[in-house]
Amino acid sequence: MKLGPQRVATTVATLLLLAAPAQAAKWQAMEHISGRPPLTVSVQENPRIYFRVTADSPLTVTVDGPGRLRLVSRAELPRDASRPISYMVRVNEGGKLLKEQATESSAADAVKLGDSKALICKSRSVVLDLPEGKHRLMISVTGTPSILVRILSSSPKRDGAEMISITPVEAARSVTVSEGEKLIPYYTVFPGRPVKLRIVGPTNLEISTRLDFDATMRGTQAYRIAITKRGARIREAQFNTTKATTASYTDLKDRSASKMDRIVIPLGDGVQEIFVELLEPRNGSAEIHARVPQPTVGSEE
Repeated sequence: MKLGPQRVATTVATLLLLAAPAQAAKWQAMEHISGRPPLTVSVQENPRIYFRVTADSPLTVTVDGPGRLRLVSRAELPRDASRPISYMVRVNEGGKLLKEQATESSAADAVKLGDSKALICKSRSVVLDLPEGKHRLMISVTGTPSILVRILSSSPKRDGAEMISITPVEAARSVTVSEGEKLIPYYTVFPGRPVKLRIVGPTNLEISTRLDFDATMRGTQAYRIAITKRGARIREAQFNTTKATTASYTDLKDRSASKMDRIVIPLGDGVQEIFVELLEPRNGSAEIHARVPQPTVGSEE
């Protein structure tokens, strides 16, 4: 079964809407800082307010906690620069280091600072959790003459990340797992017939797996799953499992679901195609359900 791009996009968009809690925290940009002029950066033709931080002139901001603070930085490079730049962002409060980010970046496409001829680099982000009270933070940079910083705040982090399900772009079949009062879509992997996922990183890909038990299988059974990206195997996992007592397939009458196992794979930037395949048993089948943390809704900062 091959799922068309339009159907995939519609399904994922629907899942995003369903997964988003009504009271989900939103990031609010800081657009005024006393004594520091705001700078408008065009990001994919969208205006974004940034503030310049130089090696000689750190940026001081005052924020109220509890809450979360997200710093989005972009290095400025000379027009003729051709190599990536490495730099370090530090956030201090009262002489105490709260966060340190060592990163590397290169020139971004479709990102421009007014009439400046400087190259503006791809964004790099770091998040701080701030306790109750008023916080006077100093943001500094080393390793490059200057960076542009966009500051966003939100309500405190809630326990547990919101997750959204991923619909494969290719799968042999889909099945429904009934567990408790939930109906969960899974997709079948066979030896030589993987499920193909398309994921936008950076993110953590979580894959739940269940072995299909037929009438001849008793007790504990072993199975092995492989994860492949760009032709290279990035993860191989072997599980020993038994039949589930609380989960069943609603549309596979000749198979029983095993207990659930889980694989978590960190993925880097960009669109990535991931293949999930059953290696063993050679004559068997398994079901997978893929999820990622709910991304921040909105365009690039």
